[in-house]
Amino acid sequence: MKSFSKFALSATLGACGLLGLSTSAFALTTEHGSICKAYGSSTTAGVYTYITGTFNSSGGSLGLICPVVRTIPSPAGGYSVWVQGTSGAAGGGSCAMYSYDYNNTFKGSIGTGALPAGFFSRVLTLTAAQVPFWSSQSVYCYLPSGGGIYNVEPVQ
Repeated sequence: MKSFSKFALSATLGACGLLGLSTSAFALTTEHGSICKAYGSSTTAGVYTYITGTFNSSGGSLGLICPVVRTIPSPAGGYSVWVQGTSGAAGGGSCAMYSYDYNNTFKGSIGTGALPAGFFSRVLTLTAAQVPFWSSQSVYCYLPSGGGIYNVEPVQ
């Protein structure tokens, strides 16, 4: 009976080990909002980075741009990222994901439309053809004063 218990325990631990290998085959690439920066001039006044993300503290609207870290080829159904942030008390603004290949050729974009006041969480999806192997993506958000980006998270 003891040998059967050892066998069952070994089989269970072995199965858990295999499950662990299959779930850790890719890197989690959630990018904190602090990686985002002002679109255009890097000396834009009113862009502040905190432990919760990057925010627009200017008196008007401005653009923030964030890189997308992609560790896998684009799936057949397309490539998606979640963008979470706030559009401030007034609401408005929008976000979009852009894709360019290694020749700096525009491959496509998709936007959120107008953002609601306060917290937002939106998914942006490009087709597989818009995210070829040798390409890079970025998320651009145009946000009103008080708006900010908490994170950009690829769906992998």
